Amino acid sequence: MRKTIIGGALAGAALLAAAACGADARQMSAQGADTPTPYSAATTSPYAEADSKKHSGVKKLEEVGQAALKAVPGSTLVSMETEENGSLWEVRVVDAKGTEHQMDVESGTAKVVSGPSAEDDGSKDKAKDLDRIKAAKLDYRQAADKIATAVPGGRITELNLDSHRDKIVWEVEVVASDGNKQNMTVDAIDGKVTKDSEGD
Repeated sequence: MRKTIIGGALAGAALLAAAACGADARQMSAQGADTPTPYSAATTSPYAEADSKKHSGVKKLEEVGQAALKAVPGSTLVSMETEENGSLWEVRVVDAKGTEHQMDVESGTAKVVSGPSAEDDGSKDKAKDLDRIKAAKLDYRQAADKIATAVPGGRITELNLDSHRDKIVWEVEVVASDGNKQNMTVDAIDGKVTKDSEGD
């Protein structure tokens, strides 16, 4: 007898719950199909926005670099430096023959506004540039990404592929979020980031 009462009570509770769900479903249907469910509002990860902010400077730098590379097809970017309070980038690329081309690219629009003009470098300089390019495993974008991770909120103002203590590195000047300038290097082979000591 006791089992029958408990079983009946459970069955009754189940029927009441089903009826309540049906009412909720009818109410939601009456509100219209446009009403989002509680889960559809969270379409992006909370980390996506933070990551976007952290690398927004890298994205702009990449756009400037791509404009310069497009101006000299088949070239490799070896240097970028901000000028005119950050509104302009002086960019240098090296073509397949080792000739360096310099141009100015507008920061806001990523348009080449001056150049490209070929530099009249000697054969030794051309060979050095080509050797560095051949040895480097990281391009300017990857180097900038490493800096964005190492100095969150930092703004790169200079980026150069060079030799440093018998290593091929990207020499980087970055302005940290507190306004202080830092000189750093990114190993162009293994990606290791090092903060330069004073007078280095």
